[in-house]
Formats: sequence, C-alpha cells, structure tokens
Amino acid sequence: MSSGVEADIALDAAVIASLGLVRVMGGAAGLAAAGAGALAALAEGRAEAQAERLQEARRLEESIGEALDRTARIAALAVSARDHGVAVELPVPVEVTGRSADELASWIAEADARLAVAEESLAAAIAEAATGRVFATASVSLRATPENGRSAAAPRPAASPDDLTRVLKRLAPDAADADRQAVTEAAEQVVRAPTTSEAEGRLTEVRLRIQHANERARERRDGRAAALRFLRELEGVPAAETVRPRLAEVADGTRLFDEGLRAEAARLVEDAQRQAEQRYVAEVLREAFGALGYEVGEGFETLTAQDGEAVLTRGDWPQHAVKVRVDGTRQVRMALLRTEPAESDEQRRLDVEREEEWCASFDAARERLAEAGVHADVRWRVEPGTQRLPVTGRQRPGRQQNERRRELGR
Repeated sequence: MSSGVEADIALDAAVIASLGLVRVMGGAAGLAAAGAGALAALAEGRAEAQAERLQEARRLEESIGEALDRTARIAALAVSARDHGVAVELPVPVEVTGRSADELASWIAEADARLAVAEESLAAAIAEAATGRVFATASVSLRATPENGRSAAAPRPAASPDDLTRVLKRLAPDAADADRQAVTEAAEQVVRAPTTSEAEGRLTEVRLRIQHANERARERRDGRAAALRFLRELEGVPAAETVRPRLAEVADGTRLFDEGLRAEAARLVEDAQRQAEQRYVAEVLREAFGALGYEVGEGFETLTAQDGEAVLTRGDWPQHAVKVRVDGTRQVRMALLRTEPAESDEQRRLDVEREEEWCASFDAARERLAEAGVHADVRWRVEPGTQRLPVTGRQRPGRQQNERRRELGR
C-alpha cells in the first residue's frame, strides 16, 4: 500500500438513508444507534441484505412523512372545529419516534377512516350554518330592494337551501377565512338570482371558488406537514435557532410557508445531513483504527470541521505518527510522519519498516470501513521507501529540552 495515501470516500445508500432517518425521528437515537441499526445487514456483505435494509429505511421514511401529513390535517381540523363551534372526534396524533413502518401504517389507516368521518361531519355542519346565514342575508336584501318600484313582501329565492348546502359541503373545513368569504359572497348571488336557470349558472361560480379554496387549503396542509418534518430534522441544530420559530408558526397555521423559508429550511437540513455523514465517517475511522491498535489524538473530533485534521499514534511507535485529514465525506488523506528527524541509517531503515506496517494497517482498515458502509477508493499513494518521511512539528518533551540546551550552549 503506501506511507502516504489519498482516497475518495463514498457512503452506502443504506447508511445515508439511515442517518437521515435519525434526524426525521428527532435525533433521539444518536449516531451510534443509527450506525448499529443501519449496518447490521451491511456487515453480512450481501447485496440483497443491503437492498433490503435500504428499502426498509425508505419505507419507514415514507411512513413518517404520511404520519406527519395526518398530524397536520388533525391540527387544521381541530382549529376549524373550534372556530366554528362544532364538536368532532379527531384521532390522537402519533409519536413517530420508536415506531416501525408497520405500526405507522396501521395508525395511518385508522386515522384516515376517522378523519374522513370527522371531515365530512364538520364540513356538513359548517355548510348548513353558512346556508342559513346566506339565505337570511339575501332575504333581507331582497326585501329592501323591491323590483319595478313596487314592494315585495317576501320574495322566494330561485335556489333551494338543500341545493346550496350540497355544494357548500364540498368546501374544505379548514379553508382560509378569505376564501370562505369569497365563497359566501358567490353563494349570496345564487340566492338573489331571479330565475332557477340563473341560480344554477351562479352556482357554477360557487363551485369554482370552492375548488380554488380547497387547492389553497391543501397547499397549507402540505406546508404544515413539511414544517413539522423540518422541525424534527432540525432538532438540536444550532444554526436553525432563528428558523425554528418561523417553522413552528407554519405548523400552527399562523403563518404561510413561503418559498424563502422553505429554501432556508431545506438548506439547513442538507447541511445537517452532510454533518451527520461527516461525523459518521470520523466515528468509523476512529473505531477501525482503534481496533488495529492505534490511539486517536485529542483533535480527532476536528475531522468534521473545515480543514480539520488529527493524529494517530501507537505505543510501540515512539518516533512515528499518522496524520489524518478528512474533506467532508468526499476524501480522506493519511500520511505517515516522523515525530523527530531521522539521524541515522538505522532510523531510516526503521522508517521503511513502519511504512510497511502502516500499509498493512491501512488495508485492514479499508476492509473494516467497507463493512461499515464507507468505501475508500485510493486516488494516489506513496510506496514505502520511495521518499523520506516528513517530520511533524510536534516533538516529544525530551527532544524539545535537548534542542533548547543546544541553543543556550551556542
């Protein structure tokens, strides 16, 4: 292998999906649990096991998304029922953390059935109340404006309350106030129509406004569901502190999910995913080389930072160390170094021996990395004995003291 090496890093899709699931689940499981769960199949080295694990992760992620969508609907209907003074029975939102895809699927099926009943009941109650108000308002208006200068005691509307109620039932119970007002105004025109045919024509306008109102209601529901997901994925992310309150407003229905906020939240989620992958790579590197007898330096956690690097040492290598540098999850660079200059041929022969030992360790570490879903594709390498080892700036205390004494003697 080599005393110096640079390798491209690629993560298995199952690892990436599992790390993403940790964030969607609220981050409670942590990196270690995510790795153990995601990599059990990968360690078997079977392609079908990896594919099965990836499919399982994606199915769970889809189930979580659908569960959050139902949670958003429940919240919206609860607000609508409260505002209109209607009592309905709604499902209790599910806590997705710790739930399997099958458990979530079961809850979703039950919630859908109960939501359908609740939504129909709520829509009917709101429609009947709206019809009563519309006919009352229109009747007063007709009495106040007699036709041809003659008074009319009680004009009879061309449209029937039942016809109008059937149309208004199609309006989403959680439609926005402005959309509901637009529908009400169109409905009043139906009641004021002088003929049955004209009333039917005006009902078409009511249906169109209901269609537009329902589309916007679905957009708000989707926004709420997306905000709930972003809130879970950004839990514990310091950079998201200014975004989380605005996302909470969207989830509560007090704010629209505008494109600017959506893009900002998506960028933060992407950053959080990348950082999770970086931490995973650093942890796998730590475990792989630790199992091979290397000691991880104190700066190993900086591998996930910009320009971060760390040093691996061994108790039986007093004059050598390995510098590790990771560029995100894309590249890893490693180089064998001397902790003090080589001053004899014997020490240079020792360098070659250490290089060969390091080569064997790197090969073994690559196998361990692959088992953990981290693949290192070597781009270049420096063969043992082809060049002198560079000297790190870190010297042992004894060596530093000797240097100072020589300086004072001069």
